[in-house]
Amino acid sequence: MPRQVTDTASNRVLIVDDQPDIRRLCRVALLAEGFTCDEAGTGPDAVSLAAKHAYDLVLLDVDLPGFNGEEVLRQLRQRPLTAHLKVVMFSGTATGDELSRILLAGADDFLTKPFSMVQLRARVKASLRLKDAQDRSDVLNRELLQVNTELEQALDDRDGELIRARNGLVLALAKLIEHRSAETGLHLMRLQRYSRVLAEEAAKIGAFSAILDANFIRTLEDCAPLHDIGKAALPDNILNKPGPLDPQERAIMQTHTTIGADTLREVARRYPFATSFLHMAIDIARHHHERWDGSGYPDRLAGDRTPLSARLLAIADVYDALRSRRVYKPGLTHATSVMTMVEGSPGHFDPALLEVFRRIADKFDQVFREFNE
Repeated sequence: MPRQVTDTASNRVLIVDDQPDIRRLCRVALLAEGFTCDEAGTGPDAVSLAAKHAYDLVLLDVDLPGFNGEEVLRQLRQRPLTAHLKVVMFSGTATGDELSRILLAGADDFLTKPFSMVQLRARVKASLRLKDAQDRSDVLNRELLQVNTELEQALDDRDGELIRARNGLVLALAKLIEHRSAETGLHLMRLQRYSRVLAEEAAKIGAFSAILDANFIRTLEDCAPLHDIGKAALPDNILNKPGPLDPQERAIMQTHTTIGADTLREVARRYPFATSFLHMAIDIARHHHERWDGSGYPDRLAGDRTPLSARLLAIADVYDALRSRRVYKPGLTHATSVMTMVEGSPGHFDPALLEVFRRIADKFDQVFREFNE
């Protein structure tokens, strides 16, 4: 079970600042609340400690010797040991615009020096309450998927065929939408394979290992074809426009996320027997165009507020879009697509998942070549 915020002794905090007085203030304030605290005075020391211990929250100064707080933040997000790790930045010199940029880069909150103990405790407790809620949601989702799996396993052979028929109908429905948007017929099969290989590799990371079990990965693979189901409601002149969309057309195109999610939510209301499957399908349909920095749509969710299933699907979907030829663009090479995603899309993807993608990008290329007309 996730550790509870109310049981503060179980929350571990890393305090990172080159000023001993600041570290001492933070330690005194948090020890009084029952937190366990470690300290680091440089960027490299902070990264080293975070690689060894599963912290719930990191208090991180922007200006550090060795390398600065932004670099520490980048490395924390690429290799998290803890699910939903919270990072609160602070600085006495950064401007409002600089702090806003840091938030977009993955920080959860910030404090401006000098700050009081009351302010510090309030920000820390608020961040940990959010982490606790996210941890609880992960546990509930895992339990829901487990119950769904046990029910499926309890079915006899005839009902097992019904499950396979469901998956076949999902794929057929999604293919009809593909044909309307003039996309290639194998796109959905590639998307399923990308999602599986990415999730299986991400499961080796501590922050994701408890979430990405076999049930989650199988459901993700089954749900992936439904990500663009809302496009069925879009007019042909927008869905198949050969050139760039104008702002009004783009706004209409973006509604495919909410239309798809609302459609699936109505199905879930009427047919509650497939709750876990439809719950993930709704998350994917609504949120696969969100961005890590909060600039995506439709809800402008930032960081790990976007469901993990949608963050995984986003990487698979963008890679395939870059590789695929369309009436308005040629397909890019594998190397160019990877470079575009890893280096040319700051703030778009979950940094930890993007690092996983970079490591196994050759597997994506293999999938594309295997399922390509």
